[in-house]
Amino acid sequence: MKLWKPAAVALKDGPSLITADDILTAAVVKATSHDELSIDTENALFIYRHVRASPSSLRPLVSAISSRVKRTRSWAVALKGLMLMHGFFLRKTTAAESIGRLPFDLSAFGEGSSRMSRSGGFNLFVRAYFAFLDRRSILFHGGNRHRYDEESSVMIRLVLIRKMQIIVDSLIRIKPIGENMKIPLIHEAMENVVSETLEIYGWICRRIAEVLPNIHSKSGKPQADMALKIVAKSMSQGEKLNKYFEFCRDLGVSNAQKIPNFVRIPEADVRHLDELVWTEEEEEATETDSCEDTEERTEDVDEDEMEMQCESVLESDDDLITLDQNQHYSPAPPRVDIPDLISL
Repeated sequence: MKLWKPAAVALKDGPSLITADDILTAAVVKATSHDELSIDTENALFIYRHVRASPSSLRPLVSAISSRVKRTRSWAVALKGLMLMHGFFLRKTTAAESIGRLPFDLSAFGEGSSRMSRSGGFNLFVRAYFAFLDRRSILFHGGNRHRYDEESSVMIRLVLIRKMQIIVDSLIRIKPIGENMKIPLIHEAMENVVSETLEIYGWICRRIAEVLPNIHSKSGKPQADMALKIVAKSMSQGEKLNKYFEFCRDLGVSNAQKIPNFVRIPEADVRHLDELVWTEEEEEATETDSCEDTEERTEDVDEDEMEMQCESVLESDDDLITLDQNQHYSPAPPRVDIPDLISL
């Protein structure tokens, strides 16, 4: 049996290696082999080094990976293809921001097979990994996340934070299920997932702490309301992350052994948001009809329109992620004592 498996892998990958046009395509085939028990890190690193030295080579490499995973029914090939793509992002490859929506679709990978079959859990894992990576690649397309630091609009910053929270939700859905999935390839994939989770959730925490003090009475209720919803989401997400990291620790994922302390949100900032949300309507009701007040309201409308346009830029393009339709945020909570919020 031990001799048969390498022979079967060679038989499956041999034709693709023979027809490979160049050394990079051959490296993609080797890095995404049918071998379910081992990982070819040497060829993966070769690919990353090549893209770093020649960013223009990313496009044909992505095309080669896409061609490889589109026609496979092997969960190992599909997962290795996803991990190879994910590696471009994990290594901060600038050229990867040009990818956008992934050029292949694994959202229904292996759906024809039973969940109770030997490959059922692996197929679910591939689909979850794809869902995350596709969302991430879309959101980061064209350097969208960097617009947080470039844009002065508070609303567009809040929109980006909210979208990053959705990315975290998709990350923590990636879970191996079953004893047969405790293998090196799955373990390596989970290392990538945990690294990404730590980075993105840490980014969320820092940005929330930065943006909250910039929300004031002139910002209006929409910003304060969205900010409170984001804070509430962070609280629930922190609890889920605790459980997720416990799960990963039990799997033996090395970078999940210790959870760092994330930035905490000052209670005073949250109370201030709460006051803005609950007093906005009262303030609007007591506004006078003076010319000065009319001008101020006109300015507010213009600012709101500008913020809506910023959000529209993020939401309308097919290459950009939209918020989950089934994800509902509850109304602003009543005024209660709020503890330190973002803390795992």
